[in-house]
Amino acid sequence: MSAANDAFATTGRTEFSFDSADGKSQVRAVLWVPLAMERADAAAGEPSLGCFKPRGVVQLVHGMAEHIDRYDDFARFLADAGYLVAGHDHIGHGDTAAAPECRGVIGAEGGADAMIDDVEQLRLLVSQQVAPGTPYFIFGHSMGSLVLRSYLPRYGQGLAGAVICGTANEATAVSRAGNLAARAIAAVRGDGYRSGLLHALADGAYSRAIKDARTPFDWLSRDPAVPDAFMADEACGFMFGAGAYATLTELAWRAAAPATLAATPHDLPLLYVAGDADPVGKCGRAVAAAAESMEAAGAEDLTLRLFPGMRHEILNEFGKEEVYDFILNWINLHE
Repeated sequence: MSAANDAFATTGRTEFSFDSADGKSQVRAVLWVPLAMERADAAAGEPSLGCFKPRGVVQLVHGMAEHIDRYDDFARFLADAGYLVAGHDHIGHGDTAAAPECRGVIGAEGGADAMIDDVEQLRLLVSQQVAPGTPYFIFGHSMGSLVLRSYLPRYGQGLAGAVICGTANEATAVSRAGNLAARAIAAVRGDGYRSGLLHALADGAYSRAIKDARTPFDWLSRDPAVPDAFMADEACGFMFGAGAYATLTELAWRAAAPATLAATPHDLPLLYVAGDADPVGKCGRAVAAAAESMEAAGAEDLTLRLFPGMRHEILNEFGKEEVYDFILNWINLHE
């Protein structure tokens, strides 16, 4: 873990990096620190963060074609409530990508495992070096929710809870078919090849789901400032390469696979949240189906909440304060 640790005492936020499980990327990560931790550190005159124990840790796992800085407002909200918050840019995303043209490029072979293992690497860094013995939660949005659902069978033991936000729930056969197609294209054209066909199949239906859409990204939020900012951000909205689509579809079928559901710790508290106007979750139907499948597999503590009228990014919607408060209250109950 490489970071200027004394930044905690002055900024409330610091960045660091670690080696990705893909064997080549440097993962860019961020910590948001509760003010009480900063003050305790400053009073002690040392950067250990051991002088004040946060209520818990919340690790954020972002979605497709975006980056962790888009979660800054939510992270600061959680930090203000006493939680240490961590997050990183996935491989092929944000500043983890070696260059702007590398965004959307992920290897078809091993990409899914690398994304899952990077989540665990950050968890270990934070839980062992920054906040040992502290209740640990992971929040995953959209593609990040697929990463998280695929992560839980392997690494879910010991978590205090998991929040599944804006998830999808394609039939395994559909995801496997998409995976085969993406792998075939990647094998012939390369992992970085941008296929208009794959893009249309994966994302085209979302923009078409919004009547009289003003932009191609109106499905993200009813707040027009959200798609406008998304399109203005050069680190957002990029097209995935064929290898990245192979990774995405692999995560999708893993997340919904019966073996994944069966191996997820049954005593792990789970919260599923989404907007009931989100086309990614089929307006709540796919989210409810995912939650019901998890309950049928033996989940003992599962909560489902669909927010009326909200689209895909419920953290960036009109009325997001209700979403923030609901998630925080659930975390508080399970810390």
